[in-house]
Amino acid sequence: MPNFYHLKDLSSNFEDYLKTIGDLEANKSQVRSKEIARIMKVKPSSVTNALQVLREQKLVNYTPYGPITLTSRGKRIWMIIRQKFKTVKGFLTDILEIDYETADKLACTIEHSISPQVIERILLLKQFLTDDDICGTGTKKRLHDFLVKHTEEIDKEIGKEIPMFLLSVLKPGEKATVYKISGDPDIRRRLMDMGLSRGQEIIVERVAPLGDPIEITIRGYSLSLRKSEAEMIIVM
Repeated sequence: MPNFYHLKDLSSNFEDYLKTIGDLEANKSQVRSKEIARIMKVKPSSVTNALQVLREQKLVNYTPYGPITLTSRGKRIWMIIRQKFKTVKGFLTDILEIDYETADKLACTIEHSISPQVIERILLLKQFLTDDDICGTGTKKRLHDFLVKHTEEIDKEIGKEIPMFLLSVLKPGEKATVYKISGDPDIRRRLMDMGLSRGQEIIVERVAPLGDPIEITIRGYSLSLRKSEAEMIIVM
């Protein structure tokens, strides 16, 4: 099991820098500061300051205008960071059955605040629930059935307290948050691939005279939906 306690002295901000550098290095021959700035959406000066600190901690090899690489110590910590992220996301998707896009976003947030002890317990719990020799045959299936049944009940209770409606009824300029996408599984999957996942804020930009199509902004980009698609999206 990875020793997650190595991360206790590294802030979440520097974890993000180290993870970004390691991911880029794993996929490209050279890593440049301008690409780090682009991916992390920060100013080049912020990247420079972070690289100087990481260099002082002997986690990166860095010279101005030169390629950036992880030191051997930096690579070990990067691998631990990636394993921590993978552990949290795997638990969300494989055990709690959260959709991949939502799980990816949550894991990025959770991984910074979760303690090494909890990470280790998550690994053990996942092993317990998925190992038939330990927990008994069919435990994962029973958990799935339980989640499906009680998630529907909770959704109904939430629906009693929070007003929900179809995206198709919104007017230009109105905002809402995606709660759920219903209907045909193939269309639902396609809509989710377009960025329409639970928790995303939507702004209606324009509605055609007959209500079809509906133009929205989500995650900073424009999207055009058929009315039939908008009627599948429940917002709150």
